[in-house]
Amino acid sequence: DQPVVTTVLAIIGKFTASASFSTSYIYSAELFPTVVRQTGVGLCSMSARVAGIIAPLIRLLDQYHRAIPMAVFGSAPVVGGLLCVLLPETRGTDLAD
Repeated sequence: DQPVVTTVLAIIGKFTASASFSTSYIYSAELFPTVVRQTGVGLCSMSARVAGIIAPLIRLLDQYHRAIPMAVFGSAPVVGGLLCVLLPETRGTDLAD
């Protein structure tokens, strides 16, 4: 309906996707200890590339039901956040006030 708004939002989306992809290299290099740093950075890079390949395909699930892509893209960060509870740094600790 509004092609200018759609174009602006698409450009902002591509910018943030590119920024998050390059940020994953910097963050993962700082996150992992030296012994497993290259393996960790490679795993993060592979995950980002696989997600970039699969994301347009998930959009195609819209033809079966309109809510499927929204459910997949909405549940992935929630599951990731819940899995952070299992990390050794956060397991069994109380949340800060």
